[in-house]
Amino acid sequence: MKRLSLLLVVLAMSVGYLAGIATTWTASAAVQPPAPARAAGWGRVPLAPDQGQPVYWSIDDLKNVHAQLAARSNGRILSKPFDLAELPFTRTHYFDIVHRPPLTAAPTAEQHEGVTDVYVVIGGSGTVMLGGEIENRRVVPNRPGEFQGLLRGGRSYRVKAGDVLNVPPNTPHASLGDPGGLTYMLLKINVGLYPWSIVAGVP
Repeated sequence: MKRLSLLLVVLAMSVGYLAGIATTWTASAAVQPPAPARAAGWGRVPLAPDQGQPVYWSIDDLKNVHAQLAARSNGRILSKPFDLAELPFTRTHYFDIVHRPPLTAAPTAEQHEGVTDVYVVIGGSGTVMLGGEIENRRVVPNRPGEFQGLLRGGRSYRVKAGDVLNVPPNTPHASLGDPGGLTYMLLKINVGLYPWSIVAGVP
């Protein structure tokens, strides 16, 4: 009888202990911070192998994009002209078209740790500087691995329509248009060093 009573006491204590653990775990789980929500734009980027449909850009259409951006620029850098051209955006790469006007001051340089940039010049002419170093470089807000500042050193390339440049990851670079501006198609390739949403600037 004593053994049965002792067994019942031990059993009751074990059930109470397990119930306490379950309660503690449930309460702990309830106060865990929720997982960060993905931005709406990021959620719409297709996953590989769904890379969208084939796209063809004719040189005549691209020259027209350059002419329209040059007319719109008014001394401003322009990019992402979705009303003028189809610009696919996936989790491995995306296309942009950038217009660089002539400037009276040195252009701001960029440096990306997580992406390769490929420039295909589609209109106008200008200068692209590659290499060297960014003095007093600063991190772009909310985009770790992305830096800006003034470029010192490196090599300057005179470019015109039809020229192509490859900018490997972590290579400082800056662009400056001649009178009439410089327009290039930009292919950004994710090299997988950090979340693509950071370098892609997804809202």
